Amino acid sequence: MTYRDRARGCLLGLAAGDALGAPAENLTPEEIRRRWGRLTEIEGGGTDDTEYAIFAAGLLAEHGHGLTSALVAAAYRERVIPAVTGPMRGAGFSELGTVQALRRGLEPPLTGLVHQHGWSDGLAMRAAPYGVFCPGDPAEAARLVTEDGRVSQSGEGILGGRAVAAAVAAAMAGADPSDAVEAALSAVPADSWTARNIIRARAALGAADPAVALHEAVVVRHYPWTDVAPEAVALALAAYLYGAGDVEESVTFGVSLGRDADTIGAIAGAVAGASRGERGVPARWAARIGPATGKCLPVVAGIHVLDAADALTASIRPAAGPVVAGEPAGSSDVGREPVAGPVVGDERVEGL
Repeated sequence: MTYRDRARGCLLGLAAGDALGAPAENLTPEEIRRRWGRLTEIEGGGTDDTEYAIFAAGLLAEHGHGLTSALVAAAYRERVIPAVTGPMRGAGFSELGTVQALRRGLEPPLTGLVHQHGWSDGLAMRAAPYGVFCPGDPAEAARLVTEDGRVSQSGEGILGGRAVAAAVAAAMAGADPSDAVEAALSAVPADSWTARNIIRARAALGAADPAVALHEAVVVRHYPWTDVAPEAVALALAAYLYGAGDVEESVTFGVSLGRDADTIGAIAGAVAGASRGERGVPARWAARIGPATGKCLPVVAGIHVLDAADALTASIRPAAGPVVAGEPAGSSDVGREPVAGPVVGDERVEGL
């Protein structure tokens, strides 16, 4: 399977999971079962998860391994903020706070700290392109997504993005689900909330009723919002493990958990799609995915996730070395450790 196949599967799986989970966002598993039984068919379009992922893919295609927080902030100022003439419809707390901070003249990492929603899953939902860009190199994927994260997130919000990017990078190189989740854990400190939740969620899958056990293990019941990065990332990676890497099984289980269902579905779909490639995404789902409408980010209007994946694939390079776009996953030409990469769990991540 080529990197292009996996990249297209990743972003198509992300968009499908986002769209499938959108009507279940903020619902309980009980309410989801009452309404749909099991939610298996896409009813409408995607949300900010897909549009921000397309935006991130474009930044990577443009800047590659040289992407910095300053360049991301500049892209917000030049391409996002001028189009915001009223409310940012569908945007998350962290993105709204970031735009306000940038308008005030602040720079990263302050832009991700001052709005106090840095722990949200706004980075995790758009982290998959960083893994696509760094096949077989979870550490580099985590480094690059941190540059993006410093603009809009802080603390566990950045760690959630690192975990997702690392898992996708491993899956892009052919890692099985267990190894991809280990790659996610390698990208965050072992004593972090994110790491603890991933480990708890993985253990909960052995329960008689995994959905109930997962809620008991990681859900923050006393908080009124559901976009908590350590929760959403853990539930999404658990869904990926539950589905053994199968896109449909992973995504349908993930969105059945409720909470931030579109983001959980998007992350599970992205990692599973990177594992199984474009043909691994159900054809009936793929047929429902059209170009982005730009309802959240006008700058990405008209761009299809498959076009974003192709542009991203064409730009894939190791941190130093020849172009490897289109090479089979796991190719020695990548020049990097193919699965786990260097362990960075004890690394200090600036801006947290």
